[in-house]
Amino acid sequence: MGAGQQKFDCIVLGAGIAGIAAANKLRLAGLTVCLLEKSRGIGGRLATRRIAGQMFDHGAQFFTAREEGFISEVEKWVAIGIARPWFGGPGHERFCGSDGMSPMAKALAENLDVRREQKVEWIGLENGIWSVRTNSGTFEGSRLLLTNPAPQAVDLLEVSDLIVSTGYLDTLKTIEYEKCISLMLLLESELGLSKTGIIQNESGKPIATLTETSVKGITDRPGIVIQSSPEFAEENFGSSSDSIFKQLTDALPYSGPLKLEEMSLQKWRFAKRIDHDLEVSFMQDEANLLWHAGDGYISPKIEGAFLSGERVAESIIVSFRANGTLSSQGPGESKHAD
Repeated sequence: MGAGQQKFDCIVLGAGIAGIAAANKLRLAGLTVCLLEKSRGIGGRLATRRIAGQMFDHGAQFFTAREEGFISEVEKWVAIGIARPWFGGPGHERFCGSDGMSPMAKALAENLDVRREQKVEWIGLENGIWSVRTNSGTFEGSRLLLTNPAPQAVDLLEVSDLIVSTGYLDTLKTIEYEKCISLMLLLESELGLSKTGIIQNESGKPIATLTETSVKGITDRPGIVIQSSPEFAEENFGSSSDSIFKQLTDALPYSGPLKLEEMSLQKWRFAKRIDHDLEVSFMQDEANLLWHAGDGYISPKIEGAFLSGERVAESIIVSFRANGTLSSQGPGESKHAD
């Protein structure tokens, strides 16, 4: 597919794990798909940053696999070397990217048409065709899938003056998120805080998760990632880096001197979906051929985002088959009807 192509069967907003999972399934069904990602990187919370050449996962630290469909998928990732078990016993393993979370996302999106640094400014529907205007151009598609966090999706719908079904909009407005602040520190010496390389605290403490990167196996120099509790993030989201650094390092379970070489900070406005009563895997506005999916539905985890992406793709494929533009063969074999 040429890099200049602007018309697609389906446009996917967001190249996080839900968008990647959906796009892969749609592509295997024979559909043309384009992912529009506002950032330079892809993967969403599968995020890795380099500090002095060292890799720091500053989004999701690990992921679990509980449902059979996702278990088999993770087994494939482990087999091809992009993921590995990190800690936890049989049936309770925690997995991570073999070389960091972001490289794993890049590997999963290897065969996809991803347009990065595309800030979506407006979306519109006319004569059954979606138009998506970004900072660099306009893309068209007969189906549109939003996988950005629900509050961002609602803002986009409103700024575009788009009329959608009440049920669709009300569902998206139900999905809310907690904030998180990630502090990445490259150190001169190891802290030796845990055997596994991770400490998870109870709710309410300033630090929710503390990861030792060299123990995790993604750096060969000492480093830690401190992830704040949602309470701390809510109170300090607008605070200076120096203030956040002092408060979080003061809360470390370590009494010795902290010999710092370099630091970096990431603020996550949509870190973890707050519990709700929704029982759907995704949301569809059938009249407008518009969908929304992501970790806002099944569970606020990597697994939940992936399964939501897979299931919404199935719904989109069904919509193409219903109007006769796609054959009824299975994914990986199907193609456009003659």
